Amino acid sequence: MPVIKIIDLKEIRKNKKPFQAISADVFIQIKKALKEKQKIIIFINRRGLATSIICQECGFVFKCPNCDIPLGFHSKSDKSKNILLCHHCNYSTPMPLVCPVCKGYKLKPLGVGIERISEEIKKFIVPAPSFALIEGEMPDEQELNIFDEFNRGQIKILIGTEALLRPQLETAHLVIVASVDPALCLPDYYSGEKVFFNLLKLKSLSKEKLIIQTLIPDNKLFKYFIENEEEEFLQEEKKWRKDYLWPPYVQLIKLSLSYKDKVKGEKEAEEIKKRLELAVNKLIPKNLQKNFIILGPAQAFVFRKKSCYNWNILIKYKYFESKIKNDINPLFGLNLLSPIPTKKELMLRNKILKYVPSHWRIDVDPIDTL
Repeated sequence: MPVIKIIDLKEIRKNKKPFQAISADVFIQIKKALKEKQKIIIFINRRGLATSIICQECGFVFKCPNCDIPLGFHSKSDKSKNILLCHHCNYSTPMPLVCPVCKGYKLKPLGVGIERISEEIKKFIVPAPSFALIEGEMPDEQELNIFDEFNRGQIKILIGTEALLRPQLETAHLVIVASVDPALCLPDYYSGEKVFFNLLKLKSLSKEKLIIQTLIPDNKLFKYFIENEEEEFLQEEKKWRKDYLWPPYVQLIKLSLSYKDKVKGEKEAEEIKKRLELAVNKLIPKNLQKNFIILGPAQAFVFRKKSCYNWNILIKYKYFESKIKNDINPLFGLNLLSPIPTKKELMLRNKILKYVPSHWRIDVDPIDTL
């Protein structure tokens, strides 16, 4: 088992030194490993760049009061109009100037890319060691060649995103998690569990030491991870999902609209939500109408993509006949506890989904809610 060390970036940044994606303490460990001819893996979550806002002084993350999910940061040309927006229920609030917990003013958007880390390696380690970057968009053959060179020791430092977590990659003496904060603060119910399982994979890749940099070291996830309490983490996550009605306690249906005209798209999204609510009132027995919770429409996580604007409507469909499985398997996570809907549950659900136009995308049990 590797030694696990959590680096509290808040403490480091109190020194008011220029921002570094990799802290000075971690660079000391990197140089030591290179001197001993050891291999190094540096992991970073690329997705979620500058999405959520965190207080650098106390680690507070702004969350939706309705969904208990981090709010997304939306910048405007006029900074006084910047907002924090929930991408599920459309709750919004003006971007605050100070932290509501500690009254600090160092409110920072989260996000660092792998390119930034590679630049720091070239800057702070002279001569620069052999290193390579791995990203999800890379062709398989090129990716496998890089894994092979790293496994044979020709590449000393491998920097990458989740594309690193493939069985072809062998262990390294030192594994560094540059930051899990952007992924941990994604406005998605599944983000915590996903980060936890990624950390387990990274621990299995580390021979001697695993270093995790974070602005939120007090997050319960790190305690469970360090103490090897996978089942305890999942039990607490399960309770949270029950309280706020997330899978496996509901079936999620994500309805997505992409539209070139922003005004017309927004109007249609609102109309479809009203149509769905009317359908529930008309077609569903009164005692089961509360089992359909319709959220949104809200702007998608990536609101404008390929010259089109995107909206989501999220339906939480509460099971009324199926039973949730109780036995947690730490190897597979919570979503496998979801039951298979009964014929009646499917029939009522599909009655409502017939009111969704054909040019909308219907995603049942989506991978994410973004």
